Amino acid sequence: MAAKQAAGIFAVTESGKVDKLVAKPVAKPVLAAKYTSLTPITVNGQMFLLGYAAAQDHFDVYQFTPKAPWLKPVPAKAVIGAGQDIINAFSLGNVPYVCAYTKDKGIFDIYSVSNDLSFSAPYKFYRNHELAISHNFSTVKPFVQAGEVAFLGYRIDTGYVALYSVNVAVAGPAPGEPPLQMLPIWSHPWAPGWTRFAFFYLGGEPFFFKTNIKVLNVNIDHVLDTLPNGTSEVGTNLQKQLADATKLTNVEPFTMAHGEPYFVTYIAKTGAATLNRFHADCMGWTTVAKFKAPVNAAVVTPVTVNNNVFLVFA
Repeated sequence: MAAKQAAGIFAVTESGKVDKLVAKPVAKPVLAAKYTSLTPITVNGQMFLLGYAAAQDHFDVYQFTPKAPWLKPVPAKAVIGAGQDIINAFSLGNVPYVCAYTKDKGIFDIYSVSNDLSFSAPYKFYRNHELAISHNFSTVKPFVQAGEVAFLGYRIDTGYVALYSVNVAVAGPAPGEPPLQMLPIWSHPWAPGWTRFAFFYLGGEPFFFKTNIKVLNVNIDHVLDTLPNGTSEVGTNLQKQLADATKLTNVEPFTMAHGEPYFVTYIAKTGAATLNRFHADCMGWTTVAKFKAPVNAAVVTPVTVNNNVFLVFA
């Protein structure tokens, strides 16, 4: 049986002072295992977290509530198979989806999620030739551009990056599979070494923060209006603004009132955490809070319920 894991939940609130937020610990629930991902997903108007570790073949599902019991285990256990590398959730056509990605095979398995938390059979996508080979991504992130869902995949070892679109099709490829169509859009050689991607939005446009740990560099990039045109750097060499840039283990974006974009940083060894507000010119950020989180958390998951923001360290 997997060892249980204590989690720490912090409520993020405005302090009433300019550029100051407060991260207050509110709960210490116990999870069934130590997960490599803890993915938020909204199903039928309720927030759930999907706990997954590569050695298990299913999700442990918890309902998240902004008061006790905070994380309530539910009996649903969607089987997706062991050995999945990256888990993401997104919504398309008012339907929630979960995407499980395996690096060595380059396969995206995308499941639709029903109101009873049951999963469909997976829609499968992979690409073994150009354009946009899908193998060995270290980063896979969904985002929205002009009302369209897309994915960015990046390889830290080679610098290869690709974009894919996801659309609703007339019918599923096979009975029980969701009616989706994933298409290769763009690929490009970047420098190797980029990690800790954090997507955020300004004016409805997608941007992302990333750090190069091979040759230290911190950038903010913009996904261009036409996806086949790829991305463009907006701010570069921003590492002097990022304290402990080489020590960070987690960087995750979240949004406060009126769409203000922020990100949380975390160092697992010490529990040191910061909250930061992105500047509108994408040339930097302001640190608006520093606090001590639990040490040795593997995941940091921002959760928003009824416009209230929480951070789960587990």
